[in-house]
Amino acid sequence: MSARLTEAGEKAKLRSIELFAGCGGLALGLHRAGWHGLFAVERDPMAFETLAANLVKEDAPYRAFESWPEWMPKASTDLIKFLEDKALCAELRKLRGTVDLVAGGPPCQGFSVGGKRDGADDRNALVYRMLDFVEIVQPRAVLIENVEGIARRFVSKPGTTGSCVAEDVIAKLEDLGYIASYHLINSANFGVPQARRRVAIIGVLAAGMSRDCLHDLTAAALELAAKQTRIEHGLPVKGEISVEDAIGDLAGDSLIPCPDSPGFMAGAYGPPKSAYAKLMREGVAKGTHPNSHRMSKHGPTVRALYELAHASQRPGRLTKEFLLQNGTKKDKKVLLDRTAVVSTITTHPDEYIHYLYPRNITVREMARLQSFPDRFTFHGRYTINGPRRRFDVARCSQVGNAVPPLMGEGLGRAIIDLLREVDETKVKPKTKGRAKVNA
Repeated sequence: MSARLTEAGEKAKLRSIELFAGCGGLALGLHRAGWHGLFAVERDPMAFETLAANLVKEDAPYRAFESWPEWMPKASTDLIKFLEDKALCAELRKLRGTVDLVAGGPPCQGFSVGGKRDGADDRNALVYRMLDFVEIVQPRAVLIENVEGIARRFVSKPGTTGSCVAEDVIAKLEDLGYIASYHLINSANFGVPQARRRVAIIGVLAAGMSRDCLHDLTAAALELAAKQTRIEHGLPVKGEISVEDAIGDLAGDSLIPCPDSPGFMAGAYGPPKSAYAKLMREGVAKGTHPNSHRMSKHGPTVRALYELAHASQRPGRLTKEFLLQNGTKKDKKVLLDRTAVVSTITTHPDEYIHYLYPRNITVREMARLQSFPDRFTFHGRYTINGPRRRFDVARCSQVGNAVPPLMGEGLGRAIIDLLREVDETKVKPKTKGRAKVNA
C-alpha cells in the first residue's frame, strides 16, 4: 500500500479522484480493488444519476465515495468549468499530499479507430484538461484509460504524420515530475466476456527510476492483477468467459411487463449456470427481475432480417452485402457467438443480435458483457438517437462508454502493487541497468 501515514502512525486509506467518471464502471472497479473515492467529476446528468445511485448516495449498493467534500457539488459537473472556478481550484490545492490517484477515461471519439478518427475533434483536448487537474492536485499516481487510437499517430494528409497523443501525454506528465508509460490491455484477460482492447497510461510522481524500469514493473503488475481479479471472484484463471456464460440466464424465455417502461416487455431471470452469471447476480434478492432488461420492439422487416441471419449466417459480423441485400442501411450488425467473447461493445445495442432470439441485446445484457453486476442499476432514458447523442448519455451509451468494472478492478490492483514496488525499490541499493525501449 501507499507509504503515506496518518498522525497515529497507521497507514492511511488509499484515496482516489475520478474524472470523466461516466456511470461509474472504473469507480466500481477501483472501489473493489481497495481504493477509497474522494469525489468524481462527470458532466452528463443522466450518467451522474447512475453514478450517484450506485456509488455516491448513502444507500448506494457499492458506496465508494464516503468522504465527499462539502465544497464539491454532488451533481453533474463539467471539468472545464470546474477548472475555471477559482474557489474550487483553491480547494483542490489543499488536497496536495493527500490524494494517491487521479484516474479517468477522457472522451475517446476523436481517437477511436472505429470512428472518424478526427485529429481536430475538440474532445481530444480533454485529456490535457485532465493534466491541468493533475498539476493542481499532484496525486501520487495517475491513470488515463483510453482506446487504442490514443497510441496511434494521426495522419493529417498523405505523406505526413501527426503526433501520438499517448506519447505527448507521457512527456507532459514528465514535465510535472511523473515517470509514466503506456500499456495495451485486453478486458478479456481480466475475466470480462469481451475483447475490449484499451491503452492504460500509468504514471507515478517522483518514482525515482527510469521510464523503462517503471514500464517493466507496471507490465508485471498488470499481468498479476489480471489473475488476481479472476481468482478473487471465482472465475477460471485461464480461458475466456463466453457470451453464453455471461448472458445465458437473461435470454428471456419468459417475459414480463417492463417495470420502468409501460408498453414494453422485459426479460425475467433463468437459472444461472456459469460462475460468471452467479457472480453477476450476487446480492440480488429472490423474486426480483433484472434492471434495464427491456426488450426492443422490432417491426416485421427487422425481425425477418434477424431470423434470416440466424438461419443462414455464421456468428460474427454480418457482411455488408448481406445487410444491403436485405434492406437495411445499417453497416454493422453482429450475430453473437455464444461460444466466444464478444468484440468491443459500443453504445448501439441494435448492432448486436442475440444468439438465440431474433432481437437486439438489451441494456442489461450489454452491462453483463461489460461486467457490471446486476445490482448496479442504470438511470435516464434507454436510448437517444440523432444529434443529441453527442450531448446526452442514455443508458445504452452509459454502458458502452464505460470501463468494464472487472478491468477497472485489475487496474486498481496493479497500481496498488506498483506503488508498493516503487516504495520498496527506493529503499534498495541502486543497480545499474541498460535502458530499454518503451513499448
